[in-house]
Amino acid sequence: GVRLIERTTHSFAVTAIGREFYEKCRVAVGQLQSAEMMATAMSAEPRGLVTVAALPGACAATLGSGLPEFLEQYPKVRVRLLLGMRHFDLAEEHIDVAIRGGRLDQPGDGDLVVKKIAEVTWSLVASPAYLERHGWPESPEDLRRLSTLARDGNDDENWRLLHRGGEMRTVRIQPRLVSASLPVLAQAARNGGGIAILPELFTASMIRAGELVRVLPEWTGESEVMHLAFPSRRSMLPAVRVFVDFAHVRLTQLIRGKCNSLADFVDAA
Repeated sequence: GVRLIERTTHSFAVTAIGREFYEKCRVAVGQLQSAEMMATAMSAEPRGLVTVAALPGACAATLGSGLPEFLEQYPKVRVRLLLGMRHFDLAEEHIDVAIRGGRLDQPGDGDLVVKKIAEVTWSLVASPAYLERHGWPESPEDLRRLSTLARDGNDDENWRLLHRGGEMRTVRIQPRLVSASLPVLAQAARNGGGIAILPELFTASMIRAGELVRVLPEWTGESEVMHLAFPSRRSMLPAVRVFVDFAHVRLTQLIRGKCNSLADFVDAA
């Protein structure tokens, strides 16, 4: 009962209500097609390339140890693994999944889903031999006179330390060695290169073996959260979905001690 088209023997025109009706129908049809494509993709066999950005060292080694089994289970899936400590931009760099440590509210991550793996505490460590030669620090400020090993790429760096009583102090240090690789820093600390701030899970077995000791044990670095970040599951391809599930299980097992400890990967990473 509504005129959508004005038609004569010489002309054809869409009415105003006709244009509005068409636009709403076009959107509805597009949403239906998108829903059908999503349903088909979700039920399809995982296939194609999955690009993953991961932390170097133990994280990458853990994934690498499980990838042959994963690829055998999904023979049509390929994995491209990018390693680095930097904050990868998933959209700009066409990355499907990022395995990160840090805050969960990184700038630009508003459209991403975050899946927590574990909270990681960082602590100060050094070799007993280094401390015997240079002395034990008695306060965070004493770190300024000692050799420090830092994971960021800055010549100068601020270490924010939290006391078990709740006090926070910031100490500006000039690291003697800077590296994005945790295994490099751990090895340097073990060999007497200075004091490093490293994840406690990473150094646990080295401390048990007497290769490292805690420095200023009442002070710790800021905690970070190891997590997976990926686009919304609503548009996730089957290959990405199964990789996310695989990576979360593997890394959670690592943290809980069901796999080898993080420090076991230092020499191999």
